[in-house]
This record gives sequence, C-alpha cells and structure tokens, in this order.
Amino acid sequence: MAKATIQYRQMKIDGLWPDANLKEMIVDVLRRRGWAGSAKSRIIDLDQDESFVILNKLSDPATWDGPTFAGQLIQLQAGTDVHAVMQSLEEDTNEFVVQSLSVGESVRVLKGALYFVAVGNHVGIIEGQQVKGRTLERYATALLQKADEIDAGQAVILNSKFIAGDGKELSESTEISVAAAPTARGGEVRRREGPAETGDKVVEKEAAVEREHSQATVFDILRMLGWSDEAITSLGQEVPDDGWVEGFFRVFIKQRARRKPISRATINEALRNIDPADLGLRGDGSEKGGIVKMSVQRDIRTTGSLLDPADAIEQITNALRDWAAAGKIDCNFDR
Repeated sequence: MAKATIQYRQMKIDGLWPDANLKEMIVDVLRRRGWAGSAKSRIIDLDQDESFVILNKLSDPATWDGPTFAGQLIQLQAGTDVHAVMQSLEEDTNEFVVQSLSVGESVRVLKGALYFVAVGNHVGIIEGQQVKGRTLERYATALLQKADEIDAGQAVILNSKFIAGDGKELSESTEISVAAAPTARGGEVRRREGPAETGDKVVEKEAAVEREHSQATVFDILRMLGWSDEAITSLGQEVPDDGWVEGFFRVFIKQRARRKPISRATINEALRNIDPADLGLRGDGSEKGGIVKMSVQRDIRTTGSLLDPADAIEQITNALRDWAAAGKIDCNFDR
C-alpha cells in the first residue's frame, strides 16, 4: 500500500460551448474514431521529442454510458539509456558508481503515470512525480484537436479549487505572492528549452511551466519578467560557490492608485498548477501559509513500486462521491 493524494479539478467552459462535457467528449472521440481498442492510436508526442504520452489503461467501455470515465496516462522517456547504480546500497564503499545502461532500441522507459476519473466536467486525479495535471490538460487538448472535436486555439483547462486551511476562505484577493525555487548552489543559470506554448495563456503558465518537469527558479522568473540572458548571467556570477539566489514575487492589479481585487475564480485557474506551499493571498484577511488545494489522501494498493490502476481509479471515484455527498462539488453521479 502507498499513500497518494487525490486532487480535485474542474474543466473550464469559457472558449468552448455552454454544454461542453469533458467526459462525454472523450468517450465520443474514442468510439467515433475507433481509438477505444487501440492504445497505439492514443499515442501523442506532446513535445515533439519522442517522449510519448499515452492514454493507456481505460475503464471498461461497457461502463462509459454511466457517469464515469477513467484512465491511466503514462509518459515514456525519449532515448534508450538509463542511468543506475548497480551496487547494493548496503555495500561499505566511499562512493557508488553511476553507470549508463542501454535498454535497447525497442524499449521505452516509463517516466511516470497519472490516474484520473472524469464525471462530466469534474475530474479527480492522482499525479505522478513527473506526470502532472498540466500533462493531462495538454494531452486532452491534443486528443480532442486530433479528433476535430475542438479547434486549434481552444484548450482544456482543469481548474483547481483552493480552500483555506482554517476554513475562512477569501472570496477575492488584492495580492498574490509566489515563491520561486532557489537556483542551484553557485548560481547556475538554467535555460528553458522546448517549443513555445499556444492557446490560452495565463500568469500561472508563465510562473510554473517548469514544474511539469522540475521547478521554476528565480532566474526563470526574472527571464519571464524581461531580464536579458546577459543580465541574468551577470547576477549568477555574483553568487558564491556555496550560495544561491532566492526570490519572492508579488502580483497585484492596480487601477490608478488603488488595487483591484482578483476573484477566487481567477485564482483557481491561474494558480492551478502551482504548489500551495509557494502561495500567499491577501485581501480582507490573509491566507498566507494556510492555502490548500481541495484534495484528500488515500491508501492505494501497489504493484511493485507502481500504484495499482484499478484501486487508484476506485479511490479517486470514491473521493469524488464523498465531495459530492458533502456538497463541496455539484457533481451528479445519477444517470
């Protein structure tokens, strides 16, 4: 057994159509395009680097006319080399040797897995260490565009629901604070590579896009704020070998001399993929240090070091039912 965090997400309707239904759209394209029985047809190279993302294990198609659709999303690493320590960790040695192993041209190494259940536009997910909610958004968008269900420029956005740890949730905020991860010791400047994103762009994507693979550092944020590479490199050279750079950024909207409130709906979207530990909200009160995404921890059976897909999906479904029964979400399981 392993403890896993089940997060709540809800698809944003803006930019689609009033009765858009994520679960129904995915089921429809899988059936209409004949992709339900072919995992090969569900392979998408999101980053065009052969790190393929696949809607892999699906819930039983016989249940798809019911309220739920569920699946496992996996991402495979590009390349055939795996770096590993072959020695026993019980060995008394002054260092462990890291070796590069070739697993063969036909083998793809699992980067990570995500599990999800969709009920209408309500989604419960268990993220992996590498495969995050943002990956599910991008995959669902690419799948629906590939099936001509949505147009280029339209996107699936899965909003979080932020709540205060003490239950005193602010309806709006006049200031958002975001902490960026420190740079590596010695001020290493890390450059972000990869294709430019398209579609809806919100501040969260700018601030947290690196979290899909690692973390956005102070230097990443400075670059997004318009600092040149030369200026960032110069700053990095000022950092001693045993030092690092930390950053804490405030975001607010001003109209003339006054701050304009930021609504909770905007916060749920713009900050959906940022760790709540890195956030603070201020308004009529403060939620700094007391913000959580609506989530719950559950024990999940494991197969080796991986979560058991069937149990993960069952526990996600149970969490959605519990939230619905408690009136926290307006999710309807009656069909």
